[in-house]
Amino acid sequence: MVQLGNFKDALELAERHNFSLKEEFAMKLIPPMPANPNDVMKNKERKDICLRLAKLSKKQGDFKLGAKLYTQANEKLKGMRCLLKSGDVKQVIGFA
Repeated sequence: MVQLGNFKDALELAERHNFSLKEEFAMKLIPPMPANPNDVMKNKERKDICLRLAKLSKKQGDFKLGAKLYTQANEKLKGMRCLLKSGDVKQVIGFA
């Protein structure tokens, strides 16, 4: 599904069956950046998918991946909160 560009369908399956998200798989589920930065619809779709993936990874206890995904969705505060839950002081300092 991901190779065909059905990012939403693949994400729905991952959420429904609670697939264990690995960073490599999560990055494949994120659509590429649109060629036109002013393309509001594609930017919104990309952000929504990043947020859903971040919530799923946070739910599974992978706070570092969740922080990375929140950051890609331009939600830096949520990313920092997620990273704080990981307890990795060095990464929190690096993020700040």
